[in-house]
Amino acid sequence: MPQLDSPTLDDIDPAPGARNWSSNTVPSIPPVLSFPTPEDTDNVDTAKRLGDAFKSVGDAQNGFQAYQGSKSAKVVNKSGDMLGTIQTDVSAAQSYSSPLKSAYESDSMKALREGVNALVSNLPGLIKTLDEVAKLHPFIGIAVGAFKVVVELDLKRRDNDKKIAALFLEMKNMMEALLQLRSIKDADSMGPDGVTIKARMQELVKRTADDITACGNACDTYAKKRLIVKVIKGSVWEDTLKGYIDLFATRRKDFTFALAIHTGLGVDDANRRLKELDSKMDVLLEFFTKATTAEQQELTVLIQRKGGPTAVMGNNDALNELLKFKPANAGALGAKRTERDSSEHKTHGGAEELDALKMELFESPELAIKKNLDVFERKFKMQQRELAEEMGRMVHHEGDRVIKAVTSGSHDRIIDPEIHEIWKEMHWPGHVKARHFVLALRDYYRQQIEVKKRARGEELASHISDDDEWALEWININRLQAIGEAFDDDASGFITIAEVNQFTSSRPSGWSLLHWLAYWAIGWQMTATSYRDKIIELLAKMFSLRELIHPANTHAVEKYLESVYQRICTLTSSFVCTYQSEPLQARFQGYVDAEEQRLRDGLETVRYDIDAMDTLTLITGPGRIEKCLFPLLYLLLKRDFEIFRLCRKMVIHKDELWDSADTIVWVFDAVVYRHDDLEALFKQQKLDPAQQFKIHANELFDYWHDGTEFWSLKNLRELQFTEYDYVDENEDHIVDTTNLLNYPSAADNLYIVAEDIVTENDAKADEAVKVILGRWNGLIGAERWPITAILSFCFHASADHGTYETSDVAAHGTSYTMLGGYETKEDGSVEYNFSRTYSARLRKTYFTGVLSDDGETLSGTWGYSTGEKPWAFIFKRIPPETLIARPPPSEFEENKIRALWKYALTAAHNEVRRKMFSWSYLKERRDIRVEYLELLERETDELTTAEDLERFAVLDRTATTEDVRCFYVLKDYRQRPVPSHFADCDACDERIYGARLMCLKCGSRWTLDFCDKPACREATKTRDDVTVPHLPTHDFVKVRRAIHQYREIGKILRMSDAGLERARALLAKANRAQQADKAQDEERPSETKHTGRSREEAGVSDPEAEDVVKLSCISCSANISAPCWYCIDCPAEANAFVCQHCDEKGGVFVGDHLETHSLVRCVEKVATEDGAGGSNAPEQRMSAVEERLAALEGRMERIEQLLESIAASRS
Repeated sequence: MPQLDSPTLDDIDPAPGARNWSSNTVPSIPPVLSFPTPEDTDNVDTAKRLGDAFKSVGDAQNGFQAYQGSKSAKVVNKSGDMLGTIQTDVSAAQSYSSPLKSAYESDSMKALREGVNALVSNLPGLIKTLDEVAKLHPFIGIAVGAFKVVVELDLKRRDNDKKIAALFLEMKNMMEALLQLRSIKDADSMGPDGVTIKARMQELVKRTADDITACGNACDTYAKKRLIVKVIKGSVWEDTLKGYIDLFATRRKDFTFALAIHTGLGVDDANRRLKELDSKMDVLLEFFTKATTAEQQELTVLIQRKGGPTAVMGNNDALNELLKFKPANAGALGAKRTERDSSEHKTHGGAEELDALKMELFESPELAIKKNLDVFERKFKMQQRELAEEMGRMVHHEGDRVIKAVTSGSHDRIIDPEIHEIWKEMHWPGHVKARHFVLALRDYYRQQIEVKKRARGEELASHISDDDEWALEWININRLQAIGEAFDDDASGFITIAEVNQFTSSRPSGWSLLHWLAYWAIGWQMTATSYRDKIIELLAKMFSLRELIHPANTHAVEKYLESVYQRICTLTSSFVCTYQSEPLQARFQGYVDAEEQRLRDGLETVRYDIDAMDTLTLITGPGRIEKCLFPLLYLLLKRDFEIFRLCRKMVIHKDELWDSADTIVWVFDAVVYRHDDLEALFKQQKLDPAQQFKIHANELFDYWHDGTEFWSLKNLRELQFTEYDYVDENEDHIVDTTNLLNYPSAADNLYIVAEDIVTENDAKADEAVKVILGRWNGLIGAERWPITAILSFCFHASADHGTYETSDVAAHGTSYTMLGGYETKEDGSVEYNFSRTYSARLRKTYFTGVLSDDGETLSGTWGYSTGEKPWAFIFKRIPPETLIARPPPSEFEENKIRALWKYALTAAHNEVRRKMFSWSYLKERRDIRVEYLELLERETDELTTAEDLERFAVLDRTATTEDVRCFYVLKDYRQRPVPSHFADCDACDERIYGARLMCLKCGSRWTLDFCDKPACREATKTRDDVTVPHLPTHDFVKVRRAIHQYREIGKILRMSDAGLERARALLAKANRAQQADKAQDEERPSETKHTGRSREEAGVSDPEAEDVVKLSCISCSANISAPCWYCIDCPAEANAFVCQHCDEKGGVFVGDHLETHSLVRCVEKVATEDGAGGSNAPEQRMSAVEERLAALEGRMERIEQLLESIAASRS
């Protein structure tokens, strides 16, 4: 909430909120004023009225001294203070804020609602008028400029939030007060007190510009919150936003009073105006409180049923259920999407989505607004640049008509002379059917070329130059659809004059209209094809890089690909490509390069972090998303590909690729909105959307509209995606990682030497604040001591010099802010009160403490509310390395002297060991790290016991903040490599970690997936897309690495089928050889068992024996027999089999075989595994019989050959 400076008794001014006028920050009003006698008698009345006004101001000071103690936080009372200032009577001022009559409130509320609804249409006119006033009085330009930028950003967002609309209505009313400057022609004109209007208002205007920017940031932050957050945290956000309404009301009164001095407005008129403002403020606040949507009301009822906001915030099951909430009118909203609610935007699902929600819920508005400031400032600069370049984009092309007035028809409003001529000749009204327009355009250029041919060297009457004749080839019947889409931006089927002017004015400088038409006829499709191919190549390289990724980055990489790949591939796969000649491409290349650079500049301005739809609009510019969709995706993927390359060698921040994926998801949201709008238009025109999407934008949205068949498991089994081998030598090696990454590596924040500098605010702070500033290290306790690691922070004075603050990162990695003030007691002692607010998940804590006489110790109590602080804390100005030697409070209570001696000896001993790097010191640190990591793992698995908590307490007080932070980072690195498959087990319904088993026989919509637990492996399962039950005897493939559901599933299944067939053939051959050897041993006489072969037989090789393969486990070398596993990733000649016993250890790493390789299970075929009722059971049984007969026949042949060889040897 914005903080308003309160007027003091010494410098009370006529309008509360206009602070420190006596210091020349805003208009100065001295207590005694003398006026020169007017030479013109007509001005006597004016001078007298102004004299009365300033006399009233002086009288008001005494009235406010008595009234100071009864100030209220309510806006109406502040308005009453304003009235009291001007009317010299506080009690009379309060009467103006009395409750209004119900009938009047009803009329006022109606007028207010109309004002809110008409806000969008009224703002452009106000901005235009303010621009004119700013030309007359340039000093208001800073406020007008901020107002224009914030309004434009809000118009781009346009989420129909009535609270934000009410806030902007008050901002608009404030800016309307500046319109009174129109009556003051000279900015240097003196007021009755000798102060110019510029000097009186300049500082106030500057502060107003800052207020508008801060309000824009707050609204931007609030608009990006989920619907759940807006409901649960509604009251907190209302208080924050109401603060800006209060602020703008105060600023408006400041303007009114300051301008009254120069416009000669009398006291009665000023009072009347301010009373009207107060009445409207009362109604506005009532409207603001009641301004909730139907979805918010419905969700509020649901939350109340679950116990209210507090109960819901502590219940993960309730939050997960609320994440799935859909309003009752969701169907209607889908048909007519008028609200772009950010709650629809989802990058990830599951636990990640719940964590993101909890982070928003536990984040205070103040902290959220502060965190959003950097992003908003980047958007603010982009919007400023866009406004500055707006006129530059509207290029005036040579030959364009200058529109002076509409004289004979609607065609006179058309800028381009050629289209003006066509429109006039066809006698079209303000719009025309797109097809008719494009056909007329084609016929016009055909006529022009005929005119040119007939001219034969005479002065040409044609509008077509020799350089543009090439373009006529592409203005044909086959390109009518593309040309029509270029004009008809809203896909309404009609082309309006505004759309024509927008199209012709947006063409590149130096291009003719014919050249511009040719680009949209063929050039855009060529360009989109080129970017599509680059996107496919980048994605293929990303997938080929996965094997080289650092294990700690694996999960982030997989999550990124899971979030973006399928939807990007949906767009690139449905798009109809075209490949034309290089000379034709060269005609458009200049514009294509300029557009790519424009998009790149926008992305670099926001550091490739798109956080909302308005940010995306700022980057892409106005118009349909398909115009720049593929270039935008290419630039985003190119930057992310470089991050992938970094992931091979360094551990990146876990949120780096999360934000990258989120940015691309915002682009997908724009595609969704465009698709939904097009679908609604097609239905409105009684057209089949499925057929229309097959022709619109070269079928870009075809699979997006319905990709069921394309992404079906049947199609994926056959579909082969483009693959590239990553060759590092072919890539760019000059990459600035400092500009590439938005987050530092977690390891970069470890063991940083703190540099505590004295700020400007520190030097100006109150004396009671100065003594608490600086570095503190301490512990907080509750049931045990301590309950968390050492807390280390540095207090700095705030801008108001009476409070102090700090921001830091806790040992567990969560950032926090601390804000506080002080209170002087009756006995002269000073009590310090401050709070700590975490950015996510953790509850806000409140502290109350006192400073020791030497200023080295800050101790007191803390709790989770301001009224109850039952636990103790102690902060000291000593290094953390010394603090860890301090015994717990229980030892001090038992024997303080002994505890102090122990403290001193331990600290000295530790200091000596640390400086000498003794083995005992290093071993102790190692043991602490190992034990702490074990406890963190148990905590993650929710297995923590009371004994574990006690050990946490011991370790927390024997390790510094940096040590514990390092432990948490190490824990995070250890957990990252654990493969998390993006699939749930069909048996236990839990997310699959480790190994994932996929049935090769079941599933038409998707595979049946199981985790590697015995109960799940042996489960019998049915599903709606499974015709017969899944049985444990079915063929499985075991995958120990995360695979992409859409890109790799088909390849895995194909390799599994081929590998299983090869493995069974090898096992069958080995089994036949084994059976033959066994039969030979049984039937060979004992006396011949050691008889050698004859000399002739020794020279002849046995062709059957050469094919015999010895199969053994690649790990333990034991003979292989079914059931076993066969590797489908190793080369076929490797014959990589793994026995059941070795596989159960968690994978095998031998030679070229890795533990992450995929395995197929080899078991004996069961003829009736599909059940007696299966339609193919008889065929399977017959096939099994034939296989057994063939095996028996082979064995008999070998026995026959063996007997012949024995007979030959005997003879």
